[in-house]
Amino acid sequence: MTTPTSTPSSAAERPSPSWRRALSMLASLAILALALHALAGEFSEQGYRSIKHAFAQIDAVRIALAFVLALASYACLVGFDAIGLRRNASKVKPLRLIVTAFLANAVGHTLGFAALTGGAVRLRGYGAAGLSLADIGQVVLMSTLGFVFGAWVLLACALMFEPAPATLLLPLSASAIRVIGAAIAIGFVGLLFAVGRDGRTLRLRGHALWLPDRRTVLSVTALSVVELALAGGALYVLLAPSIPPESGTGFIGFVGLYLVAVLAGLVSSVPAGIGVFEWSLLKLLPGVAPASLLAAAVAYRITYYALPLVLATVLGLFGAVRGPVARRAGALRTAWLAIRPWLPHVIALAAFVLGAALILDGTLPKPKHRLVGAPLPLIETSQLLASLGGVGLLLIGQGLQRRSHAAWALALGVCLLLPLPAWLRGGHWVLSLMPPLVAVALWAARREFYREGALLDEAWSWRWLRNLGLVLIAAIWLMFFAYSHVEYRNELWWEFLVSGNAPRALRAMLLVSVTVIAFGLARLLHAARAPLPAADEAQLAAIRPILAGADDSQAHLALTGDKALLLDSENRGFTMMQRYGGSLIAMGDPVGPPEVARALIWRFREEADRLGMRPVFYQVGEQYWQTYLDMGLTLVKLGEEALVPLTDFSLQGPTRADLRQAWNRGKRSGLSFRIAPSEDIDALLPELEAISDDWLEHKAGEEKSFSLGNFDPEYLRRLPVALIEHEGRIVAFANLWNATNGRELSVDLMRHRGDAPKGTMDFLFAELMLWGRANGFERFSLGMAPLSGLSQHRLAGRWNRFANLIARHGERFYGFVGLRRFKAKYDPVWRTRYLAAPGGMHLPSALIDVTRLISLDPHRNEESERHVAKFPVSAPPTPVAATQGREAIPAADNTRAATPS
Repeated sequence: MTTPTSTPSSAAERPSPSWRRALSMLASLAILALALHALAGEFSEQGYRSIKHAFAQIDAVRIALAFVLALASYACLVGFDAIGLRRNASKVKPLRLIVTAFLANAVGHTLGFAALTGGAVRLRGYGAAGLSLADIGQVVLMSTLGFVFGAWVLLACALMFEPAPATLLLPLSASAIRVIGAAIAIGFVGLLFAVGRDGRTLRLRGHALWLPDRRTVLSVTALSVVELALAGGALYVLLAPSIPPESGTGFIGFVGLYLVAVLAGLVSSVPAGIGVFEWSLLKLLPGVAPASLLAAAVAYRITYYALPLVLATVLGLFGAVRGPVARRAGALRTAWLAIRPWLPHVIALAAFVLGAALILDGTLPKPKHRLVGAPLPLIETSQLLASLGGVGLLLIGQGLQRRSHAAWALALGVCLLLPLPAWLRGGHWVLSLMPPLVAVALWAARREFYREGALLDEAWSWRWLRNLGLVLIAAIWLMFFAYSHVEYRNELWWEFLVSGNAPRALRAMLLVSVTVIAFGLARLLHAARAPLPAADEAQLAAIRPILAGADDSQAHLALTGDKALLLDSENRGFTMMQRYGGSLIAMGDPVGPPEVARALIWRFREEADRLGMRPVFYQVGEQYWQTYLDMGLTLVKLGEEALVPLTDFSLQGPTRADLRQAWNRGKRSGLSFRIAPSEDIDALLPELEAISDDWLEHKAGEEKSFSLGNFDPEYLRRLPVALIEHEGRIVAFANLWNATNGRELSVDLMRHRGDAPKGTMDFLFAELMLWGRANGFERFSLGMAPLSGLSQHRLAGRWNRFANLIARHGERFYGFVGLRRFKAKYDPVWRTRYLAAPGGMHLPSALIDVTRLISLDPHRNEESERHVAKFPVSAPPTPVAATQGREAIPAADNTRAATPS
């Protein structure tokens, strides 16, 4: 049974917003709850026992025949992939084609959302054979079109040849139903003429749908008709003895009703249409006993979903070892390398299924013969422990998928402790055997779970939340459905009897619910991750030679003392980094020779992977853009950095008229300039601190961190400081970033007194540039102007349009235009700065994490061992440009402004 899907690339390129995902999740849960409630309404009492009895009446021959028909249906599904590959002229070995297509369809049918699950399998299988995303998308599209065309033809045939079932549902006569079926068939014939011999592209509201040529449409339609007939036949052989002859429902009519139920399950967005498919069949087959129909549906899901998935997994393993076995070369090792990338996902799925099975089993009645001889306290305790272990596996399953070491250790402990409680509470022996098997798999794959971080730090996906909600809703419904014959009383909670299945199930579900609520509250109240330990004096001393040869003055931010350092093995380069939220953030490009920097970029990516965080590179240049793209990151423009050339710098000429006037005015007012070496800073610290406090008080600003310096005595002692004095008193200062290679000069911390003469900062910059030219520096960096230089075209990317909107309407909160104008009067050359981060929904999260990290109190590391910040996280930085005459003075701590988010 094919299911409509989209290409794998389309889902990645157009991520849905969080609110849409939340609504989709809530809609799935609501639809499942309504469907289960409607199913329960079909039974008066003893519904669970009647279904159990009906299931026992299905003989093994019918189950085996249903399984054979299911396999034949999957064989047709493999044919869709073969047709799609043939149209692309893609050559894939037959075994790879069969295994990949079979596994992709089995996974897609069982887990639902085949575009993501089955598409991921095809990407792995066909991608290894050299197929592109576009080629794989065509294969998926062929399956989708096959389902649509096959359902179209079968529905027309069902209405024309067996209208009796439809007359029971619609207020129409048999003749009218046949006319409708004929009209649907004529519509399909019209489609065949419309597509022509070469195919056609249909456009609707900007969306394009490619339709293949007439010959391909006929081939996929014929194949789909056979496939859907086989899939419907698998359920028909299980249900046929229960269909009354007087209903007039033959095989063709049943397939039509089956298609309607399948479509209802697809529209519901519930994985595999659970509940919705069964409820639809009940309404479409009113003459069939509900117990018999649900029993047949359970057997159908086992034969059509579960068993083919197990068989496809075995075939996948066989395909991985077939070649090495034939060559007699390292078969086990080759098989291990083939399945190794999938192990965390498979184990996570197994843990989730085991947890769901334990919770559902805890709600079902236990046969009395399994409880005979066991002490009552042991039975009650085992019931609670098994359910607690089940919900624990549900909660940590996503951590296993993300290779979390903490989740692995907890899952291993739970699986080792579960077998005894699962057996003592009277569960099936198969359920008691599953935890040791999962524990063996966890131990065998222990090296795959290497990521650090607490479980409470793991961000949950909407899909995992939805699956958890589906299990809980199904468990609660199953509990009330199984004990519908038991009248609820308050005393049920306190009844402790060996045969007291209902009160035992109530207590188990209460424990499960409390555990889920407690885990959710713990996540909401969990404090942010502690920052990485900052570099110590030994590390700072080790990078001094690297800083001396750095071409980018921004490398001196390593000396601020609030960042961790990632050094290469030979101490030839380093990366500054810190973590916040779910991001590991690097400040700028790695520092060092190009080959060392590229290696450090990948080492940083590996470190982010080890910590289970998203890699983010903030304010990077254009030198290593290809490396960032190679690792799958997205580059977005943050702004432009102003660089003033110093080799021919002069205050003469019309372009520097304002700066020349400010410099002359400063000379006339008695301002003087000098450079204080780092060894003289101790004596100046009290006066510099007074200037800094006065600056912060007048500007109503706060200290920032990470991408900006702050007034820290240890930081100031590491660098020379430029001083502006007036009448023997220091009125302004700026610490210098000056590499000994003479390439780039810049300033970081830049502050002045409130009563400093007008134009003091322009005088400071003019003197610094003149000093830099005299000392052989090539350029002077004025820092970045955020959100400047962005494309204004109406067809520009979403980030450009959004950033331009902020720049136009956010001037009252941040001096975007004023800061750009202030730096432009120095006639600089502009250098672009980017953010490199994962795309999609990760991008806004990365921007928020960077902004909050910059806004943190810079002295938080002093108390990091206690994981308590000195002040709460402030709002994103919103400095405003103040005006002093004609000089626009940026009100941030310095000219190296952070990008607001």
